[in-house]
Amino acid sequence: MSAETRRTVKRLAIACELSEEGKSSRREESSRELFSGCKDVKELEDGYEFVFPGGEEWIKRLTRFVTSERECCRFFAFELLFEPDLGPVLLRMRGPAGTKEFLAGQFTEEFAREHSLGLG
Repeated sequence: MSAETRRTVKRLAIACELSEEGKSSRREESSRELFSGCKDVKELEDGYEFVFPGGEEWIKRLTRFVTSERECCRFFAFELLFEPDLGPVLLRMRGPAGTKEFLAGQFTEEFAREHSLGLG
């Protein structure tokens, strides 16, 4: 993350602009439809990296996810990294202090447990 991005992100509150009902719906939808395809999760200093299959359908899903999340969770910095030879796609979600804890709370308990989010 660039220094300018870090400065901007530090000024934004860690908050989702969706209603509680919208958050619950989004959490279930994301965990079930998008993040069910997540092959691995890596903890970053300021967020997480999620590893997805490199197929065209996953690229479309991830792009739609980032587009919608940018509207409601403005503190996130998103990165999509496409590995060579049609390999996996990495989704990095980063932000200021507290971002990892926020992310861990956005997934179902099963997903968080399976990928050790917020547990260590």
